[in-house]
Amino acid sequence: MLCSFVARLARVAVRGGGPLLAFMLALPASPAAAKPVTLTYLAYLLGVPVLSMTAEADLPMTAGAQMADGAYALNANIVTQGQLATLYPYRMTVASHGRMTGSRALPGQFHSEGQIMQQTESVTLTYGSGGRVTIEAVPLTRQAQEAAAQGTANGTIDPASLVMAVVAAYSEKQNCSGSFKLFDGVRRYDLAVQQVGNGNVQFYKQSFYQGPAIECQAVPTLIQGFQQMAVESKLYPQSANIWLANALQGMPAVPVRIETQNALGSMVFDLVSAQ
Repeated sequence: MLCSFVARLARVAVRGGGPLLAFMLALPASPAAAKPVTLTYLAYLLGVPVLSMTAEADLPMTAGAQMADGAYALNANIVTQGQLATLYPYRMTVASHGRMTGSRALPGQFHSEGQIMQQTESVTLTYGSGGRVTIEAVPLTRQAQEAAAQGTANGTIDPASLVMAVVAAYSEKQNCSGSFKLFDGVRRYDLAVQQVGNGNVQFYKQSFYQGPAIECQAVPTLIQGFQQMAVESKLYPQSANIWLANALQGMPAVPVRIETQNALGSMVFDLVSAQ
């Protein structure tokens, strides 16, 4: 029963869960003068690990661990774990690069590739002048065709660039609140982020960090490209609570725990390693 339950959730989480991908990609970046930082998160459902994500990121930083203008890049790898990996072996890679300008993320290109069994799907978003976005999907999907024909992606940023924007905003003003227009190659949605309080993050399973943290809440508005049955069943995350903390010396505040909620229950994404 557990395998069936988590497999159903994972089909939304890693293949069709645009907002969830953004939540999972809430990772920091390294100082410009240092090698990229590598962070690993584990996602738990009913206390059982079902997903893992490892990411490397570079961000323009000042000597005082503050964000600066300049180039950024993020590369992430997401895989299913444990019993779910046997039932639903899935892997996704994400790569994004662009420039930070005045705490705004201006993406240059975003590429994601997912593989299940022998089937591979990929999408590349290239950002041009005036907010225009070119979409290349292999194989070409109906959602990509509709987005290209309707200009749905224009004026948006990708989920990885969202991370850069949130980290930059918090580094500058010590507040994570903001609104963002997002497109991940399939799904178009808005994300409203609001700082809601502070408290302590308790040790959980294999936590890298425990201690004081700022709590932020992210709420998506689904616009286009979402599976109607999953929308009606409320399988997409209704919200996510993200805890930011100064967990690494010389680094800005980073997400140390993320909790998402949908019709099937809650998932906990916990920072378990940093090197």
